[in-house]
Amino acid sequence: IIKPEWFEACLDAHKIEHLKETFAPHGFRKAAYDPMNDGGDAHGYAQSKGPVVERVLELRKGEIDVGCDWASELALDNNVDWFTWDTDGMGTGLKRQISLAFDNTKTDFHGFSGALSGKGQDNAKKVYIPIDKEESKPKTYADTFKNNRAQFYGILADRMYNTYRCVVRGKYIDPENMISFDTDGIENIDVLRSELCSIPKKDTGSGLYQILSKAD
Repeated sequence: IIKPEWFEACLDAHKIEHLKETFAPHGFRKAAYDPMNDGGDAHGYAQSKGPVVERVLELRKGEIDVGCDWASELALDNNVDWFTWDTDGMGTGLKRQISLAFDNTKTDFHGFSGALSGKGQDNAKKVYIPIDKEESKPKTYADTFKNNRAQFYGILADRMYNTYRCVVRGKYIDPENMISFDTDGIENIDVLRSELCSIPKKDTGSGLYQILSKAD
């Protein structure tokens, strides 16, 4: 769902001279933690402010409590306003540890479940695809995506394509709908490229947008 040329266009787009003002950091600084599950993957940490992804790091050792401490300490060191973590699988039981980590700090936190589906997913009732014809009904996020995982990967793909259109084709795009990866803060750009550019879309009988599962 993400083409390599889109990914390349997002690398340091915020450092391009005529786009620096467009990508000026604003709003909350957010961080996300993906715990290491069984299967040989890694603990993951990503951090952004506005449309700029400032850091992407991984930790390939330690149990889930070690990984959670690592991620929460990074968030505190980087003055993060919002912290989220994957509550599916291994992350289900981390709320107490995360609550203690951010107690008496300015950082708010919440869990994220990629498995939430249908009308239970984030943004379910919001319009995803507006239309011009008054007699037609605009499609909501719930009408478009199978679950949160599909929704947010779809939004990421949209942002990366928009950045490609801006950087390569010179189109004007609202900066709120773009994304830039700061290569100075990304530990392994080749791994990130491989991860993002190999995500396949799954054909479904319902017509909803769905991402192939990790197992598949």
